[in-house]
Amino acid sequence: MQERDPDRYRVVGLRAAVGVIVASTVGSGIFSVTGQFGAQAGSDANVLVPWVVGGMVALCGGLSLAELGAMIPCSGGSVEFARRAFGPTVGYLVAMVTLLAGYVFSLAAVGLFMAEYVDRLLPGDWPNHAIAAIAIATAFASQLPSLRVGYAFNTVLAAVKVATVAAFAIAGMLVTVDGRLDAPADAPPAPGLLSPAVAAATLSVSFAYLGWSTGADIAGEVRNPGRTVPRSIMVAIAIVFLLYVGVNVAFLRAIAPAAMTDGAGGPMEAIGSVAAGILFGPRIGTAMTAVIALLLFSTLVSSAIAGARIMESMSRARELPAWIGGRDARGVPARAIAVLALAGIASLAIGSLGQILDLLTVLVNAFSALSVAAGIVLRRTMPDAPRPFRVPLYPFTPLLYMALAGWTIVAGAI
Repeated sequence: MQERDPDRYRVVGLRAAVGVIVASTVGSGIFSVTGQFGAQAGSDANVLVPWVVGGMVALCGGLSLAELGAMIPCSGGSVEFARRAFGPTVGYLVAMVTLLAGYVFSLAAVGLFMAEYVDRLLPGDWPNHAIAAIAIATAFASQLPSLRVGYAFNTVLAAVKVATVAAFAIAGMLVTVDGRLDAPADAPPAPGLLSPAVAAATLSVSFAYLGWSTGADIAGEVRNPGRTVPRSIMVAIAIVFLLYVGVNVAFLRAIAPAAMTDGAGGPMEAIGSVAAGILFGPRIGTAMTAVIALLLFSTLVSSAIAGARIMESMSRARELPAWIGGRDARGVPARAIAVLALAGIASLAIGSLGQILDLLTVLVNAFSALSVAAGIVLRRTMPDAPRPFRVPLYPFTPLLYMALAGWTIVAGAI
């Protein structure tokens, strides 16, 4: 289902599109995920390989969706592709799980996580739920003035995010390290590259790369989508890959993998802060707190952009009330933005949010595989449709991504 005037809202160029994808992908995970599996990985190679493999898999998924985004450039593309390939029932399931897990519940989770860091910077004792609600409302309000203003604000935040993380990585690779945190003498030998520990690490890393689908979700507002959508996805994944690998090289200069524990045998959740203290001194701790808060706020802003387009797509398909998908005189899907913000704030009250999000995240991975599989189906059912971009190495590229998604489902169920 295309927009009545598909070119009316095409105000997004390559830079802004890359900004949305990068902002959606890079969050606080880069400063925590490695600490969760580093001790089990046991060696530098075992830490870096999952990030390299994760980037390759993300590229496979991104390239597969880029073909569809260039062929069917519409808002909420990742769910529209599933509708066209598998019918309205599957399309509705993909859309609803994406909306709930990818946006409504994750807004609350990101908001609360951000609140923990903001609270450390504020004087006095502030309720985390209040901070999270204010952060969500502010992020979503930034998208209301106009399409151009909203995308420009996100692009600035994304640029600051990239510059900050890149500065950490580059400085961490160049600074002289005094007092690296070495492995304990009784640390077990590192497992092999094909061991279950490295496989589990790769699984964890795959979640840190999620976000590339937003390139297809905003395709209805991208200028020259046949060219810009594929380029934006490839450029964004390349940027994210370089940031992730660079930061992990910096981590490894500061901390041996076997030493990535909290001192009590548990994972080193705050590896970013620990590594920053070793690399740059203890005073960097406050700065790292502010950096992580900024990363999370940028994620909220990009969620306002992509999530509202998912709701708009669902409204066009009559999966949500039609009035939600309307746009105002400035072309802004203001109702969808407002409804999504209110839903995210309301979900702050859910006590078992983490458990719900864990379950739905596995489903998001499953349904992202369906969106990628739609490309294979549509090559058969729409063989003559114009395809400005074709995924390289077809069908190996989409099949590789689908295989990893299947592995994720099995691992999540065990």
